[in-house]
Amino acid sequence: MKKSWTVGLDDQVASDITLSFKSSSLMRNRLKDLLLDKSKQSNTTARSKTTYSNPNWAYLQADNVGYERALHEIIELISE
Repeated sequence: MKKSWTVGLDDQVASDITLSFKSSSLMRNRLKDLLLDKSKQSNTTARSKTTYSNPNWAYLQADNVGYERALHEIIELISE
């Protein structure tokens, strides 16, 4: 569990968050799988040949990179 989950919280709330995090491993693993699938779909779309013909290709790529970075940041937060 990342420390950022409990930073700035009082001891009781931090303890409750920790217990809740540990007891939700099934749900977190499912969410991780869903996010990884979304990342793969996004990556496949970004590499599609049809996107190269778009005059805004560079913006689409930048958006895709930001989206994937956010997905992976969330995956790191929910992983133990």
